[in-house]
Amino acid sequence: MEMIELTEEIIESAEQRSAGQSYPQLVKNLKAIGVDNYEVKVKNRKRTYTSVNGEKLIIPGDLPEFECAEAFELEEVKAAIKRTQEGLTDYPTFLREIGAAGIHTYVADLTGMKVIYQGPNSEYEYEEVIPEV
Repeated sequence: MEMIELTEEIIESAEQRSAGQSYPQLVKNLKAIGVDNYEVKVKNRKRTYTSVNGEKLIIPGDLPEFECAEAFELEEVKAAIKRTQEGLTDYPTFLREIGAAGIHTYVADLTGMKVIYQGPNSEYEYEEVIPEV
């Protein structure tokens, strides 16, 4: 795989190529540019991308900030994930829903093909497998 320096423009390009497609297609496009994982702060969508060679790119939050709940509600987290997977909610709504259910951060592990949703502390988390495309 050719290593590409991570820039905001490269990430946005991968996101645009994936517009209207499934999340696994976005994952495939991010992996193609050398992204190993990324972390999202739910309260404002601040993202930290890490490349396979360890380089990090931080993209500031671009959504209005809100407070995430301190109570972790696993069934509400699962329901919000299901709604977004079925295309019933947009991404900002998804973030608000998982934030209201106690998710503060999520990490997409593109090598391990899973998303780890994390609550207010490390004892509360939920993992979802990312299907291959």
